[in-house]
Amino acid sequence: MKKVPSRSNGDPEKRVIPYLMAGDPDLKTTAALLRSAKKAGAWAIELGIPFSDPMADGPVIQKASSRAMSKDTSLKSILGWLETIPAGDRPPVYLMTYFNLFLSMGLETFVRKAVAAGGIRGAVIPDLSFEDSSEVRRVFRKAGLSLVPFIAPTTSQDRMRKIVATGEDFIYFVSLLGTTGKELSDPRDVGRHVSLIKSMTQVPVCVGFGIQSPETVREILDVADGVIIGSRLVREENDPVRWGKLLSSFIQAARSVRFSGKRSTERSVRERSH
Repeated sequence: MKKVPSRSNGDPEKRVIPYLMAGDPDLKTTAALLRSAKKAGAWAIELGIPFSDPMADGPVIQKASSRAMSKDTSLKSILGWLETIPAGDRPPVYLMTYFNLFLSMGLETFVRKAVAAGGIRGAVIPDLSFEDSSEVRRVFRKAGLSLVPFIAPTTSQDRMRKIVATGEDFIYFVSLLGTTGKELSDPRDVGRHVSLIKSMTQVPVCVGFGIQSPETVREILDVADGVIIGSRLVREENDPVRWGKLLSSFIQAARSVRFSGKRSTERSVRERSH
């Protein structure tokens, strides 16, 4: 039986998931950021693996990916490197990269190395469509890993129902069309989409893309269960102290929503049995 990350790892209701690019500017700094995130109370980490054609990423993350690739950072090297950092010293990890890297390594090899690394809960694969994901999900589930499903503002309700039926640890709602790095202009519109998704599932719904400030975190978390914060944090990756302070401001904003009483319903998380 596989459980999602413990709710003792940060806020028991509202989830803050920082994104960081592995190897930017170097792995020593990445290790420091992982430990900082753990100390701050991040629920999990979305750990980016650099790729030559990051189609979902905007300029900030593309540049971070290029810097990491220049240091020969790869999926294989990161899986081995994570073994050197005790799982208790870092938040649970969701690897984020593109399907070609998994295909090149082989799914069975990937899951074996991911389990050996410890503390890897699953993966976010933005260029893998729902229709093409069944085999990946099967292999992941067998190893106790989660394939995080995406829903976009343009997803039809019929397709949405099929996608949320596969949700396990959380549903990733992409708040903006296009690439990462843009600022969210209308959190109320996001709220309408999230409410619809939550009417179909008990799996937590986390919002990514466009989260640039603590104020936006508070607005989004009036409805959503969590936020994924990417480009805003990636800009500060070369300064672990500043990065940690910024992440703490997002986490404090999330905790303020919990204490405000705006959401009184505790959302349960399903466990999976194999």
